[in-house]
Amino acid sequence: MSSTQINTSRFISKLDECFNKNDMKGARECIEFWGKEAAEAGDDRALLTVLNEAVGYYRRTQKKAKALAAMDKSLELVEKLDLSRTLSGATIYINSATTLSFFGKEEEGLKLYEKAEEGFKNAGKTLSYEYAALLNNKAGTLNALKRYDEAEKEWKEAIEILKKIGRHAGEIAISLVMLAHLTFDRDDTAYDKTEALLDEAWEYINSDDQEKDGNYAYVLRKCAPSFDYFQRPDEAQAMREVAKEIYEGNR
Repeated sequence: MSSTQINTSRFISKLDECFNKNDMKGARECIEFWGKEAAEAGDDRALLTVLNEAVGYYRRTQKKAKALAAMDKSLELVEKLDLSRTLSGATIYINSATTLSFFGKEEEGLKLYEKAEEGFKNAGKTLSYEYAALLNNKAGTLNALKRYDEAEKEWKEAIEILKKIGRHAGEIAISLVMLAHLTFDRDDTAYDKTEALLDEAWEYINSDDQEKDGNYAYVLRKCAPSFDYFQRPDEAQAMREVAKEIYEGNR
């Protein structure tokens, strides 16, 4: 085993290129290639970076067994590298918790979100995009458990953080859409409040405070089904068309 250090920035750049083109096959091949390189080089930190991306990729493509296997390996490396109380460790915990929740293991996910929060608080980094992402994902888990009031609190806190940071209109829109679902799930007569949240989300979707890149296309695809669900098909179709244009333009 060699001790070559892997260039993780190059790996992330290559992977982002694939996601910006919605090239999921290319993303998988990129993850597999760099994971093999990192393992053969004995570079555990690089391997952790690749595994963390693998967890997200396999969750996104709904490959449960592969996602959970990559997650287990990444959590082992967090302990091996003594990162459990660091920001790096917190990032792994968030991704792992989100994956557990996605595959129906919400209670297990909540425990990892709590460990992640500890890492952010220890580092004094609660006013950050990453911490807002933690709150957003934790809220989704609480909502799935029908702990609506707790979920609402987390989503609202995430939105306030993102507003303070700026340049995250798309993520704010997603949070508002999720709040609309929560509001309607909690009270299916709350039409006015639900519609107001969707109106606000639509404003953020069309905000200039958002780069029209691959991430924006992902936001549009994520929000479109909810607009269909709430009987707003014109907006949903517009989002799908713009997302398609962005992905095709990046090819």
